Amino acid sequence: MGLVFAFMSGLAFAFNNIFIKKGMKNQEGGDNAYFLTVFMNVVLLGLTFFLAWMVRGFAFSFNLTAFLFFVLSGIFTTALGRLTLFASIRRIGPSRASALKNGAPMFTVLFALLFLGEWIRLGPAVGIAGMLAGILFQGFILFRQNGGGITVSQTEEAKATTYRQWLGYGLAILSAIAFGVGQGLRKQGLLEMNDAFFGAWIGAVTSLVFVCLYEAARGQFITVVRKSFLEVNRYYLLAGVMSTMGPLFFFLGSTLTQVSYVSVVAAAEPLLTVLISKWMLKQDEPLPWSVWATVFLILCGTVLMLMTS
Repeated sequence: MGLVFAFMSGLAFAFNNIFIKKGMKNQEGGDNAYFLTVFMNVVLLGLTFFLAWMVRGFAFSFNLTAFLFFVLSGIFTTALGRLTLFASIRRIGPSRASALKNGAPMFTVLFALLFLGEWIRLGPAVGIAGMLAGILFQGFILFRQNGGGITVSQTEEAKATTYRQWLGYGLAILSAIAFGVGQGLRKQGLLEMNDAFFGAWIGAVTSLVFVCLYEAARGQFITVVRKSFLEVNRYYLLAGVMSTMGPLFFFLGSTLTQVSYVSVVAAAEPLLTVLISKWMLKQDEPLPWSVWATVFLILCGTVLMLMTS
């Protein structure tokens, strides 16, 4: 059942990527739904935690160590991870950003091996290696497509485009690192306090504090709040629901099996993003063969991990 929750997490995040892209298309200015989706996460996950608490007869045992791990996981995933992912989606599109961001399981597995005492059998290890091959292959293709970087012969407009693309790729990789470490921290918190609903909610609250400070530092807090609640974007609202379900399903999956396995199964996200993107963004995002090849390698690695775990 833990792997089922992991797949549902990947599906939710795939829909989140698509809704964010569709919302950006209809949104003027630089708003990328970061504040609105995090705010919705706090409200929806808080309600979920309250309902679960009520069903358990209001029984609750607080653990400070787990609380701190949940706070750290929120900083790394919903805060830093989502911030860099959204910025990457705006520059290179949801499918490419998602494909690169899904190097996260590599960092989660490394964290699990070093700090959680988990171990990986040969079959899952080969599957994870296949996923890594897909990520590296896509990175190589992207490098070739951009001529290896910026050259003197390029026009200023071409240089600006290349800078924008490489910034998008770099942000997606930073997102992968942040999500990978954050997922490991989630599991560490669950080992101390096995309450997925509380952990997911604390992570969201931490992220809301982060985004408020971030927007305040940019001098955009009042503007962002007004735009979020006065200029309703239905795609951003849908993204908020999906980005709430994603981490909740991940937490639930991590309570039932190894986080290294959960992170890899959830990495079906790029495949699902590509398929949904072709359905919902037909005219917006044509996909080259290299993206399909990357998705295929990631899918093969995921299937192999499932069959041998």
